[in-house]
Amino acid sequence: MKYSEKIIEKLNDLLIMNYEVEKIYLEALKNVTDNTLKTFFRERGLERYEFSIELKNEIKILDGNPEQLGELSKDFYKVKMNFRNLIFLENQNDLLDEVFSLKKVSIDKYNQLLMEPNLPLQLCRILIKQRDSIQATMRVLKRESAFVA
Repeated sequence: MKYSEKIIEKLNDLLIMNYEVEKIYLEALKNVTDNTLKTFFRERGLERYEFSIELKNEIKILDGNPEQLGELSKDFYKVKMNFRNLIFLENQNDLLDEVFSLKKVSIDKYNQLLMEPNLPLQLCRILIKQRDSIQATMRVLKRESAFVA
């Protein structure tokens, strides 16, 4: 497998994960009743939508084909299922814990790709910007959960 194909494959994995996270947030938006949570999930869903657009463009720049569907990692699938179950229970603390887990899995996926040698500079900038945005939200969640506790 050529190096560019390996990078495209990892970018597609990241793209699929962002599609899935966006869907999770939009599903949560429909099912939660708290207005603060609705705003949070709406903003995070939009953020992941925008991430997906940027990732698709980068895949195309590398002469790859952006994928719509794919297999999710076991860790991500487990977090996704836990998250879906908690949406319907509307337990805000547990739901925020799962959002935190979802973001942690996302950051790990970004970091794995960023560790690849010889990534194009533009791609590194996009990945770092997206990862940092996710981390910033994690820090806010930590403060919120500390405040609630």
